[in-house]
Amino acid sequence: MAFQTDGIVVKNERLKSVYFLLTVYCPPIADEIKAGQFVMLKVSEDHSPLLRRPFSVHKSFPVTHPDKRRRGCLLIFYKKVGKGTEKMTKLRKGQRLDLIGPLGNGFSVSPLPSSKNIILVGGGVGIVSLYSLAERSRPRDLSIFIGGKTEDDILCEEDFRKLGVSKIFIATEDGSLGYKGTVIDLFLAQGNRSKGSGSYHLYACGPIEMLRELARAVKSKEVVCQASLETRMACGFGACWGCVVKTTDPHTPYQRVCKEGPVFNLKEIVWGSS
Repeated sequence: MAFQTDGIVVKNERLKSVYFLLTVYCPPIADEIKAGQFVMLKVSEDHSPLLRRPFSVHKSFPVTHPDKRRRGCLLIFYKKVGKGTEKMTKLRKGQRLDLIGPLGNGFSVSPLPSSKNIILVGGGVGIVSLYSLAERSRPRDLSIFIGGKTEDDILCEEDFRKLGVSKIFIATEDGSLGYKGTVIDLFLAQGNRSKGSGSYHLYACGPIEMLRELARAVKSKEVVCQASLETRMACGFGACWGCVVKTTDPHTPYQRVCKEGPVFNLKEIVWGSS
């Protein structure tokens, strides 16, 4: 069930480069949100920008969380890219925010019984929405691939290490950290070295081009792949049909990322020839 409700800014900090972490006290949403769902945030009190902005939630802490200081809080990782996120960087402790959420259909967090290994693949800010999946997994069965254009675009590595995850693979397109190339190049290279480790369950989030390449790479029937699509949204709850993606579903081939998604079976997306 989605709520339109107020939240209160607890902290808004710059982590590095153009990346910021916003902590919002909002118990109604923090209690309900699931991995892969998102919120629509009104980033300004005036009408510029007019539309809300969609954000994945990096971490959420229900009101029953053991750490009393974090109870009812949402952590939103964001990148300063335009007018809306520029205004977000000015948010200060104690300000009220207008949020709608939780929205969309998230990840199915229980892998199929045949899937012994779990792989997370994230590009840029996309890795943020995968953190809650790592929290629900056994670290020894988890492999994480993180990609970005440069070292500054590599996010959440320390968060995953604090969970006890040891198999973390990093790729940067300029070679400034880890493997030189895209995160999909690294994923394929690592897969070739492991000589096909059998069935696994794969979760992914990142730019459309990254997901398109991943879909081409993951064709085995034994691989179950859920992907969260990043796209522009106007309303966030399916009324405007502005975020449609084509799928192989014969009954409803065109589905809304904000409503039927943002998480889809990667193999059911029709990517086109580009």
